[in-house]
Amino acid sequence: MPVFHYRASDPGGNIIQGTLEAREERLVVLHLQQGGLIPLRVSAEEAKPGGWQISLSWRRTRRVPQSEVVHFTNELAALLKAGLPLERSLQALLEVTGGKGIKGVLSQVLRDLQAGKSLSEALSRHKVFSPLYVSLVQAGETGGFLEVALARLGDYLKTVSEFKSYLLTALIYPMVLAGVGSLSLILMLIYVVPRFESFFKEMGQTLYWSTSFLLALSKAFRSYWWVGGLLLALGALIFIRLLRTPKGQLMVDRAKLRAPFAGDLTKRISAAFFAKTLGTLLNNGVPLVGALRVVTTSVPNRFMARSLEGVQKEVEKGQPLSALLKKVGLLPELFLQMVSIGEETGHLGEMLLSAADSLENDARAAVRRMLALLEPLLILIMSLVVGFIVVSLLMPILNLYDISF
Repeated sequence: MPVFHYRASDPGGNIIQGTLEAREERLVVLHLQQGGLIPLRVSAEEAKPGGWQISLSWRRTRRVPQSEVVHFTNELAALLKAGLPLERSLQALLEVTGGKGIKGVLSQVLRDLQAGKSLSEALSRHKVFSPLYVSLVQAGETGGFLEVALARLGDYLKTVSEFKSYLLTALIYPMVLAGVGSLSLILMLIYVVPRFESFFKEMGQTLYWSTSFLLALSKAFRSYWWVGGLLLALGALIFIRLLRTPKGQLMVDRAKLRAPFAGDLTKRISAAFFAKTLGTLLNNGVPLVGALRVVTTSVPNRFMARSLEGVQKEVEKGQPLSALLKKVGLLPELFLQMVSIGEETGHLGEMLLSAADSLENDARAAVRRMLALLEPLLILIMSLVVGFIVVSLLMPILNLYDISF
C-alpha cells in the first residue's frame, strides 16, 4: 500500500505534517477532513516536489461553445457510469458529435489516450478545458471516481453557464431601450429640427435660449457628425487595445470593483465563482493549496485574481484562509464568515458551496433591483429629452400667436 506525505492545518492554524498509508490520495484527503483538518498538500513518496501538478501545455484548437463542453461532460459521465470503458466511450461520443470544434478536440484526446496518456493529460493540451476542468478529472482519475467527478463537473459548468446567461439576458432590454432612444434622438436632430429652422428664420423674432441651443446642436451634428464618429471609433479602438494588455485589463477590472452601483454586484459575482470553484475542487479531493492555484485562474475579475495570488503561499505556511481573504478586502463579509465557520468545523468545501449559492441568489436579486431602477430611469431620461425638444420647438410658435405657455 502506498505511503502519502501530508501537510494539513487545524482550525487554530497550526501546521501538522505526517505520513499515512492508503490505497489512493482521495482517502488521505477524506481521512484528514474527517479528523477536522484542512489538507494543504498531499503527495505520494514517488511524487516530485511541488505537490499537485497540472499540465498547462495547451494546444490551439477551434472555438468550442461552452454548451458543447457541458454536453460532452455529462454524456461521458453517463457512459462511464454505465460501465463502458473510457476509450470506447470517447469513440461513441466522437461518432455522434456534430460540432466540428469539439469533434476535432475529441479526436486528438482519443489519440492521446491510445498513445498511453491519461485523460487529464490529454485534456490539458486543449484550451477549451480550463485548469479547473483538468484538475477535477485528474482528481477523479487518482481517486478512482472519474464518472462521479465528471458528473459533478457537468453540474458545475451548467450552473455557471446558466448564471452567465441570466446576467446577459437581464441586460438585453435596457441596452435595446437605450439604443432605440438614442437613435430616435439622432433622427429628430437630423430630420425634424431642420424643418423648423427655416420657419423660425422667416418669423424674424428672437428665439428662446433653449430653441437656439437646439438649432445650434442640430446644425453642429449635421455638419460635424463625422468628427463624432471618428472620436467614437478612436475611443473604441483605444479601449480594445487597452483590454488586450495585462495592465489595461487590471485597470478596467479594478474600475468595475469600484463602480458606484455595479461594484458591489461585481464583487458578489466574483466571490460566487471563487466559492463554487474552490468548494467543488475541495469536495472532489483536491488539496487546498492545489485548489487555490486553480481558483486564482478561474476568477472572472483579473484584479481580484491578482489580489488572491498571495493567499496560496500564506495558506501553505499555515495561515487561516478566512483571515487572508479578509485582508484582500474585496469579498463580501457574509462570505468571509462562512469560510471561517467552514475552517472551524472542518467542512470548508460544503460551506463554500453554500456560500456560492447564497452569493448567486444575492447577485440575481441585485440584478433584478438594478433593472427595476434602470428601466424607468432610462424611460424618464428619454422622456425629458424628447419633452425638451418638443417644448423648445413649440415655444416660438405659441409666442407668435400670443398664446401663453
